[in-house]
Amino acid sequence: MELIVGIGGFAVSDGASDVVKTFALSTCVGLIYYSMRKRVLGMSHIQLPNSRAMRSEDKLSRFADMAPEHLMKEMMNKFRVSKSELHISLYGGVDSRDANDCFKIGEKNLATVKAALKALGLVYSEVDTGGNDSRTLVAYVSSGVVEVIKRPMLMRGAPPPRGAAPPTARPGFR
Repeated sequence: MELIVGIGGFAVSDGASDVVKTFALSTCVGLIYYSMRKRVLGMSHIQLPNSRAMRSEDKLSRFADMAPEHLMKEMMNKFRVSKSELHISLYGGVDSRDANDCFKIGEKNLATVKAALKALGLVYSEVDTGGNDSRTLVAYVSSGVVEVIKRPMLMRGAPPPRGAAPPTARPGFR
């Protein structure tokens, strides 16, 4: 089954044939947890750095300060995955191309996710972050392999790029 993770959403699966995808990470951060022992994969598409302005209808997975713990608890509660067996990878969080950008959402998202992981005692090992490429993630539950498809971010007034970067397969968590 194909599971699509939208902006601010998450998915957790132990289905051997499941593929979990999220599209066009730019300033957003893709967080993936994988348990090789149980063959369980979790993915969050994190949109904003902190939950201070959180509304009641917002999802915990939307915020960089809440998503790491939320995803971990989902995997622990639904599939009895232990914290110590999680292999963690981060994607996205593009750098701002505008020197006058005072928001720097991508950079803030990454810094906040990393701080939240550290506070939970979790260590990430795979990273494909920063730069100026949008990333689509295709993660295979059976193996933990994450395919990263990169596309250049367009600047206002810039001509469209010729051809797109080919997908690159990450070794996953074998």
